[in-house]
Amino acid sequence: MFDFSAPSAEATSGDSRSCRHVEQPRLHARFQLDFWKPPSHVNQSVDVHVPREDVPAVLDLLQRHSITYHTMIGDVRQEVEKHMEDNHKARARTAGRPARVNDFDFSVYHEWNEIDDFITDVQQTYPQIATLSSEAATFEGRAIKTLKLGKPSTSGETKPAIWIDAAIHCREWISTATVLYAIDQFTRQYGTDPTVTRLLDELDWYFTPVFNVDGYIYTWEAPENRLWRKNRSTQPGPCVGVDLNRNWDDHFAETGASPDPCSIIYHGMAPFSEPETRGISDFVLNHPEIKVYLAMHSYSQLWISPWGYDYARPPQYHLQNAMALAAESASRAVHGVQYRVGRSIEILYAVSGGARDWAYDKAGVIYSYTVELRDTGRYGFLLPPDQIIPTAEETFPAYLTVGQWILDHPY
Repeated sequence: MFDFSAPSAEATSGDSRSCRHVEQPRLHARFQLDFWKPPSHVNQSVDVHVPREDVPAVLDLLQRHSITYHTMIGDVRQEVEKHMEDNHKARARTAGRPARVNDFDFSVYHEWNEIDDFITDVQQTYPQIATLSSEAATFEGRAIKTLKLGKPSTSGETKPAIWIDAAIHCREWISTATVLYAIDQFTRQYGTDPTVTRLLDELDWYFTPVFNVDGYIYTWEAPENRLWRKNRSTQPGPCVGVDLNRNWDDHFAETGASPDPCSIIYHGMAPFSEPETRGISDFVLNHPEIKVYLAMHSYSQLWISPWGYDYARPPQYHLQNAMALAAESASRAVHGVQYRVGRSIEILYAVSGGARDWAYDKAGVIYSYTVELRDTGRYGFLLPPDQIIPTAEETFPAYLTVGQWILDHPY
């Protein structure tokens, strides 16, 4: 599906409405393009990965329509290999160490078996606040692990809860690395830091570091798999996988999704056709105490609230926006890196059948967001290992702010 000896071009146009409404369908019809940042609004750029054999024709099309562009990554295959080699060298520092609480290296990307070992050890090391469970299964039969952090309630009352998942799009490795760092910070600081202690005493936190386990494992198997996005379910015809963030039962198969099984945004045969989305949605519906849903993604540096399918603002928009602004402010205070705040249809693109909007519309979770982590396009999904810790450091205070907001604004 992907040719990794290809450029990623950032294309803009003086009249990007023509690019958005005319050229995108034409490009999709003629070429197998991977829009890393899809067309969204007038005068907004797009990032697109073009197969090598299509480069001359795509550039000719852009030039004929006076659409300006520049090359961001000259050779994606080469960039992937460098990215994986850099991570391999970084991992060599801790080669041979078990994936345990006291030995885990948060400055590198980890394979699924190491992540599984780590969260298992977290449960065993902190049994007073950590519980590990499997709340869903993948198409290939693997368990999707969820780690619950929180002091058990002594009153018998159910505590408010926060749900955080990562890697529903499995090429977005930084999302998983950031969640693992947060798990470590919560568990290490519990009992010593008053803010963390209060947040675990009065709230429950559900962390799912890898939503799309089958796809995540696949991205580690070979360089040509690194940019795989979907799950690994079989589909009619020659293509594999469903975009799990287009498979939710909320405005399914509308804007920003594709009926083509070979598309990277293929929505699947039906809402919740995939065991991953079906299992996690059942869990969320069965836990009405969940007051926040954070779906961690990359890239673009955004805090995105509902809706993605409608230009109208939700009834609770002012609350959603206020929490996101507070979280972004806490994040920006760490390294000065700014994240934009707004609704998907305003600051990213139109999309339907996604987890964020489903959690708000169907599960009643007012504070439901997609969080797009670093960067803004220089590396895209291939964020170097040396940016893991800074990204995680600026995200953890945002989690604390979200937790404090729920305690201060209960519903």
